[in-house]
Amino acid sequence: MSERSGVGVVELAILEALDSLGARPGRGYRQCERVLAVVEDSSAVPRGYGYEVLVDSARDWVTQVPLVDPRGNFGSQGNDPPAGPRYTEARLSPAGQLALAAERGEMAPVPIGLINGNTHRGGLRPPFRPQGVIGAIRLVLRRPRVASRELLDTIGPPDFMTGCAVTGDMSALYAGQLLELRLESRITITDEASLPEWAGARRRAGAPARRGPVLVIDRFPPYANPDETAQSLAERSRQRIWDDDYPELRRATRLQLRNVVNLSRSRDGIQIACLPAPDAVPEQVRDQVRDVYGVWVGVTVRLRRPLATTIRQWVARNQGEDIAGGLAALEQAVAAR
Repeated sequence: MSERSGVGVVELAILEALDSLGARPGRGYRQCERVLAVVEDSSAVPRGYGYEVLVDSARDWVTQVPLVDPRGNFGSQGNDPPAGPRYTEARLSPAGQLALAAERGEMAPVPIGLINGNTHRGGLRPPFRPQGVIGAIRLVLRRPRVASRELLDTIGPPDFMTGCAVTGDMSALYAGQLLELRLESRITITDEASLPEWAGARRRAGAPARRGPVLVIDRFPPYANPDETAQSLAERSRQRIWDDDYPELRRATRLQLRNVVNLSRSRDGIQIACLPAPDAVPEQVRDQVRDVYGVWVGVTVRLRRPLATTIRQWVARNQGEDIAGGLAALEQAVAAR
């Protein structure tokens, strides 16, 4: 990981390749296959792995500060894979151009690596809110002896882009200890009237309209697959031939759902709608669904050193640079994505 931007070696090779091809903000995109050829020639990074990193660097549900501006099918959070590199294009995002400028010494270092983390590439460092990290660095610049508690309150808990809830031992995380965070989707109890797509799906299936409760699942963790989760929910709701013979097992394993519909293709964002069984209590069904893997996922994390220490060391290491100017430029790049 680079000291001046925190961006990984392969990511930097991709940024350099895009820049060498003139694929900068406000200018033309370049075919990803051509970009990967440049990366392979300059850094010996295999094209398959290079494309995985390039795609992750562009996906806004994976990376807090995307370094690449994509065009074409870069896949979905579900089962839709990205198109081949021959059929997709990319250019530097404003943040990618900023990281490259910092690496070349054309401007002050920027804490992109502190913000993005690396859990999206199988690492242990979680992502944080850009404004939280930027605000904490500004606090240290203004008040070098600011209390660590104030720094941590400014940064806040890890932020995984999709708006999923994050729970775990934050004190242990901030201290640099190994732990598992639970990332959980949002489950809302609503009714059919508020979901026209649900009503339309029922009409197409020949089912009568109804106004009963509907559970809507959204804000999936970035490392969950909503398509597979919808299939899992439907499978666990089906009647089994042994249900009557083993009622206790049925109650322990079977979800009290009559239907599961993936609405992600018919409205903005990812949503799964679940219809509770007629005799089910919606709140109890919600608690059942919440414990299904895919509605939640776990991610193992550990910071290399206490978080407050990391912020102080970053500032100390870059004394003499225009840190304030770099932070302002980063804020503009984040806002422009």
